Amino acid sequence: MSPLLMWIFPITFLVPIVMSAEVFGGILLSRQWKVQSEDKSRLRSMLFFAALLLPLGLWVGSFAPIWLIKGITSLLVLLFAAYLLIKPHFKVLVSRTFDGVASGLSGLLLGSCGIGGPPVALYLNATNHPFERIRALLSQFVSGISVFAIIAASLMGGGLEWLKYLLIAIPAYGFGMALASYLLKKRDISFEVIRSICLMLLIANSSFNLILLFISAWI
Repeated sequence: MSPLLMWIFPITFLVPIVMSAEVFGGILLSRQWKVQSEDKSRLRSMLFFAALLLPLGLWVGSFAPIWLIKGITSLLVLLFAAYLLIKPHFKVLVSRTFDGVASGLSGLLLGSCGIGGPPVALYLNATNHPFERIRALLSQFVSGISVFAIIAASLMGGGLEWLKYLLIAIPAYGFGMALASYLLKKRDISFEVIRSICLMLLIANSSFNLILLFISAWI
C-alpha cells in the first residue's frame, strides 16, 4: 500500500493508516498462525530493537524530500520482491545478532518510509525455518511493530486526524481478505503460487510508482 499512498498522504499520516490495516489483518489471522514456543522470546527481542529505532526513522523521514522517500521506497520493494521471486538459495544461521540487526533495520525503514517488512522477511526467508514458522513469526512481528508505529507517528506530528481514513482502509482490507478466502475455497492454489502472485503484484505496484515518479520529474 505504501508506495501508492505516498502520493496522497504525508509519512506521519501514511504510517498509522497502513499499520492499522496490518494490525486488523494480524488479528484476523492470529488464530491460524501461531508463533512456536521457541520463537516467542525471539519475537519479543525483535520487537524491542524495532521499537528502539522506529522514532529515529520517523525523525529522519521528516527531513528527507518526499520524492526521495518515494523513490527509495518503490525501489526497495521492487528489489525485495524480485529477489524473493527468483527463489534465492542464500542461507544464514539464526542468531540473536541477526535478529537484532534485521528487526532494527525494519523499525528504521518503517519510520522513514512506511515499509518495515523487507529486512525481517529477507532474513527469515534466508533461514532454514519451514514456511509456516516463518509466516507466523513475520506476521506477529509486523503486527507488533505496527502498534508501535501507530503510537509513534501519532505522537511525533501525525495526531489523530488519520483515524477517519480507516473508514475506507479497514473495509477495503477486509474485502480483500474475504475475496482471497473465497478464491482459495474455489481453487486449489498452492502456497508457492500465492507467494508468486503476491510478489508479482508488489513488483507491478512499485514499477508503476517509479514510472509516475519519473514522469512527474519531467512535467
